[in-house]
Amino acid sequence: MCGIVGIYHSNGAPASLELVKSMTARLERRGPDGGGAWAEGQVAFGHRRLAIRDLSRAGAQPFHSACGQIVVTYNGELYNDRDIVATLGLTRGFVARTGCDTEVIPESYLEWGEAFVERLEGIFAIALYDRRNGTLLLARDGNGTKPLYIRQTATGLQFASETKAFLADPSFRRDLDPGQLSHMLALGYVAPDNSLLEGVTQLAPGTCLVARGDDIHEHRFWRPQRRTKFTGDLDSAAEQVIGKLREVVADQIVSDVPLAVLQSGGIDSTLISACLPESRDVRLFSVRFSDRSHDESLLAETIAKRLKRPISFIDMGRSDIVEDFRSAVDAVDGELADSSALATFQLARAVRGHATVALSGDGADEYFGGYPTYRASALARHVHRLPIRTALGHAGRIAQAFARPSNRRVSRGEMIVRLLDGLSSSAPHANWRRYLRDTERASLYGKLLEPQLGEDPLKGYAAAGADGSDAWEQGLLADQRYYLPGDMLIKTDRTSMYNGLEVRVPFLDRRMCELAAGLPRRQMVDNRGQTKIVLRRAAERLGLPVEVFRARKMGFNVPMSALLGNELKAHADRLLDRHADILAPSLSADGVRRIWREHREQRRDHRFVVWTLLVLATFIEGTRSI
Repeated sequence: MCGIVGIYHSNGAPASLELVKSMTARLERRGPDGGGAWAEGQVAFGHRRLAIRDLSRAGAQPFHSACGQIVVTYNGELYNDRDIVATLGLTRGFVARTGCDTEVIPESYLEWGEAFVERLEGIFAIALYDRRNGTLLLARDGNGTKPLYIRQTATGLQFASETKAFLADPSFRRDLDPGQLSHMLALGYVAPDNSLLEGVTQLAPGTCLVARGDDIHEHRFWRPQRRTKFTGDLDSAAEQVIGKLREVVADQIVSDVPLAVLQSGGIDSTLISACLPESRDVRLFSVRFSDRSHDESLLAETIAKRLKRPISFIDMGRSDIVEDFRSAVDAVDGELADSSALATFQLARAVRGHATVALSGDGADEYFGGYPTYRASALARHVHRLPIRTALGHAGRIAQAFARPSNRRVSRGEMIVRLLDGLSSSAPHANWRRYLRDTERASLYGKLLEPQLGEDPLKGYAAAGADGSDAWEQGLLADQRYYLPGDMLIKTDRTSMYNGLEVRVPFLDRRMCELAAGLPRRQMVDNRGQTKIVLRRAAERLGLPVEVFRARKMGFNVPMSALLGNELKAHADRLLDRHADILAPSLSADGVRRIWREHREQRRDHRFVVWTLLVLATFIEGTRSI
């Protein structure tokens, strides 16, 4: 795991080694174990290293092929590199010089050309330069686990693992993109192929970009699909899941540094822990909240005892919350307002004191039907055929006016508002997760965002799963293609790498994704609202505590209202009231003040919008100080 940057001048102008070094320095936290830079003619690469495999200098980057013609800077982890080495040994007599997975990337390109990315199993963002013909190739793994941002310049392009690297270029303007700001206010994150900063995009998941001079083209080599083909019963499906997960976990624990599991009380991380080889000494890490509605520590402890694994707990709230909030915002470059990023940040920091690699259950919900909203979306499609849709929308606006802040994970008022919003919407699945509602936009948007009032910020999310055969499948695909890379994986990558921790995601291994894609709906959800049925059966067959496979989904959230009313209150008062103009002219300072005051005085429940505004204001304040 690492941080990568680069410059490519399509007009042949020399790329600046000093600029790429400055860009690389901005990513030091992603790679605290060393760094390197290389430049030649029109191209320059930079790299920060988090050493995981082959800790010697042999694994340093930018990395040159044995023939010297291919140069690579790469962030990620490959799990089938040993298989590729064996294949290349047979086809071209290749013999590995290092114990690092990086080495197979240039050699695979030499063997299979641009199509080599289709053979890689892992999580990656790759930049490769072919010195023979001046070709730059960029690639990002199929689920978008590793980020790769691209900035178009007057002479070509720049790329980086995080947008903060572009701030090293004096020519870069730090303007917020109005469309993505509107998107973030609506959903809490930017689109998975975009960024919060104007002129910066992300390479889409599963996409390869090839640049040769002025000729720049992209092609997608992998995308989540639904191809139902499994015909066995539930027990057979559960056995397949167990067998495949054991295979994947065994591949993903390859490491020359200590390993951990991010353990919650839920099914996903518990299945990963249960599938660890007994011979491997792996510690589990979990969190404790003083708010019992958010705490799963007792169940996590029960799981650890059943699995005979050591477990450590991190008590949330015992650190400087304001400082941690600022650091978490810096980690995500201000483009994620998922409150669980704060908890994930604190957990990653604590785990890094004991391990450098951790396994996480991310992706299981999106691939195995873990959200109750899928069933609700199917219900909404039926409601749309009835003449009460307009009345439901009106009822939702009334319910919103009466919803009061609560310390509960999701208040009853919030649940009612979201249900009514979704039932009255033409895009119900996207509406279940909406933050800022249409009725609030006009009073909050400032001069720069006024043109966005005519745009639907949810349209990309809704369109992502449009090829699904029914409402359930459309929601599943939308989450796999949009919500997962836009929110969940950005959160995991950025908060962990900020603390020098590599997080691997077994459920997002392509083998697990394609297994899930073949399972029928009835083995994921049922008409009673039960979710992840096949994973629950797998947990049962593995003899895990009954509470694991019978419990409702909780999620890894922080008590937002409690934090906004206590530890973060003074910070919010300063940025969202006294200095609310920090968000102008994109947003109306008076509109920001109104929303914060209504929430602070418990007249309205605006917790999700307030959290988003506080993230944005904190980010803007931080970038102004750079």
